[in-house]
Amino acid sequence: MKECRNGMEPIAKQSTRDQVIATLRKAIFNGDLKEGEELIQEEIAKKLNVSRMPVREAFYALEREGLLLTNQNRRVTVKGFTRDDIQDHYDIRAMLEGEAAARASLKDFDKQELLEIQQDIENAVANRQVNDYIVANEHFHRIIWKASESERLQSFLDQMWNGLPPHLAEMVEEQMIKSIKEHQVIVSAILEGNADKAREATEAHIRRSMTDFLENY
Repeated sequence: MKECRNGMEPIAKQSTRDQVIATLRKAIFNGDLKEGEELIQEEIAKKLNVSRMPVREAFYALEREGLLLTNQNRRVTVKGFTRDDIQDHYDIRAMLEGEAAARASLKDFDKQELLEIQQDIENAVANRQVNDYIVANEHFHRIIWKASESERLQSFLDQMWNGLPPHLAEMVEEQMIKSIKEHQVIVSAILEGNADKAREATEAHIRRSMTDFLENY
């Protein structure tokens, strides 16, 4: 991807396949698609105004994620997810994000950007701007992923981030307040070049999010 002259990168466009995956995944987590409900390619394609191919590819992808099941008759149904699934998801994400933070702490990257986005997060919390917080929070995490300089790690984390909604509407404000202090510890560790501290603080941040998610699930 080419970098713009002002230092910003152009926003990558999602493929139709990825948009279908995101839409179906969100519908499953929101409960719009119920466990055991059958999904028919033609119907989904018509509802989303897309061809059958991206829907078929989305079915395969979501089956690999464990959200859909295909039986012997090729019927596709919603598998749903359990509390164990949620805990497993966050445990894996904590390990991956912890590794990304540890690697980032040892790299030479624009740390001023990390400080600025953390300030944006704190401003959003102070002004109770939920949408601004959600956008800035994702940016914060993605800066660290990118700083790890591992495209494979970034790819895994991107999948994990989309695998479960990182914010529940009923707990966003509580998340906002807790995240400020947790992010500050993470930033401090990265600026110090302390890989162990960065990993530990990031894992604690993700696992606390898991606890809050399960309490509200």
